[in-house]
Amino acid sequence: MSRDPMGRDPMARDHRWRRRRRPTGDDGQVMILTLGFVVVALLLITVVVSAAGVHLERKRLLALADLLALEAADAVGDDRYFAPGAGQGDPDTEGLPLTDASVRAAVDRYLRDNRGAATEWEDVAVLSATTPDGRSAHVHLGAVVRPALVSWVLAPWSDGIPLEAESVARGS
Repeated sequence: MSRDPMGRDPMARDHRWRRRRRPTGDDGQVMILTLGFVVVALLLITVVVSAAGVHLERKRLLALADLLALEAADAVGDDRYFAPGAGQGDPDTEGLPLTDASVRAAVDRYLRDNRGAATEWEDVAVLSATTPDGRSAHVHLGAVVRPALVSWVLAPWSDGIPLEAESVARGS
């Protein structure tokens, strides 16, 4: 057997190399584990993105409810505005006189004149638009929001998630 200039046996070196490269029983297990982690991470991303989207849609619906309540609080019902003694110190008629009909008409008028205000949602509805005390407007909206990303985790909510928002504005 010949030795290299350093005094090492080439056959022993070849045998050590083969021993290191010999497959063990764990080969391929890391790939399956990595694939499992990737699938779980992707499902988690779909849940987080969809939950954030639904939360943002609720905030937008609440902003629309605030806007509609402010618009309705400025609405003046002609029958109350021109009533004898309106605004003359009577606590029932002091301030801006509102009626349920004037609040609802103001909300409907705003939605009709500003069609882009509610186009973000397919199913938006004014659940109620009333005045509890004649001075404040109460607006209750409902809408159905669909998740941004639908995976098998979110499949039960693929038809949409119902949201509601309420707002009250007081006229003066």
